[in-house]
Amino acid sequence: MDFRQLRYFVGIVDEQSISLAAKRLRVAQPALSHHVRSLEADLGVPLLVRGVRGVKPTEAGERLYAYAVNILNYVDEAADRVRRFGAEPQGLVTLGLPTSVALVLAVPLVEAVCRELPHVRLRVIEGMSGHILEWLQAHRVDFAMLFDVKGPKTLVTQALLTEDLYAVCPPGACSGKVSFAEAAAFPLIVPGRPHGLRERLELAARKAGVSLNIKAEIDALPEIKMLVQRGVGSSILSLSALREEREARLVEVRSIVKPSLQRTVHLCHAKGRPLTHAAEAVRQITLRVVQDLVTQELWPGRPSSTLFSDRQNQRGGA
Repeated sequence: MDFRQLRYFVGIVDEQSISLAAKRLRVAQPALSHHVRSLEADLGVPLLVRGVRGVKPTEAGERLYAYAVNILNYVDEAADRVRRFGAEPQGLVTLGLPTSVALVLAVPLVEAVCRELPHVRLRVIEGMSGHILEWLQAHRVDFAMLFDVKGPKTLVTQALLTEDLYAVCPPGACSGKVSFAEAAAFPLIVPGRPHGLRERLELAARKAGVSLNIKAEIDALPEIKMLVQRGVGSSILSLSALREEREARLVEVRSIVKPSLQRTVHLCHAKGRPLTHAAEAVRQITLRVVQDLVTQELWPGRPSSTLFSDRQNQRGGA
């Protein structure tokens, strides 16, 4: 089995036709058929089913197709990275961010990338944590930030910082510190599943033996904050999501105790899909911008032990 055979096999499955694949790949049809038979003989299983309506993969063929696509992508990206080594990064880089993270990170990050990487076009996509995880696994984004990642086998992750979560109430509706049981009893306006915040609150409620008093579910942070301001209900959010509202005193923000609530922000990309030269350059700038925001206390949180490791490693190797 070699790369050429894999490319031919993927081409046939994509086209669902040996003749169409032969035209696209510019290979004689008999030669293409010979390579497929040779591949089936080497593996000892049939890979394609030939019928009146075209060619379809067998169950074994579907498994090989999934592996082959990843292998060929990996080879292409490896060649691209080697060619571009030492060259100026260029091309499109897509980053997925939860909305609360985008509020504090998106503007300074885009400014830094536009200033330092003039040939890179950065696309920032906001979404719920569950959707962002799907985008990563489907390779729709180059890398992303997620909350409370528990070492999934499909991702390469780096913990950045841990945020505290706070009770957010209409002005004058709560005061002082509140226990988690008290916060859970507030009429809450929170995102629905699979939002990372909702899952974090559900987990905390199960551990505390209490129920969340959910009044409304909204998967949009601006609307949640607006409803809290108008006195419709309360919520539980991070300080990074509330900077403008706190400064304008539009909401009450109270610490949660017994127990306190935290979540950890991770930088992630898909395992087995190396970052392009441009994506790696953007990732390094992202780490630096996060470091600066945390150092200047513009992003409230406790930095992880790995947040500053990349910068230290770069200095050590310089």
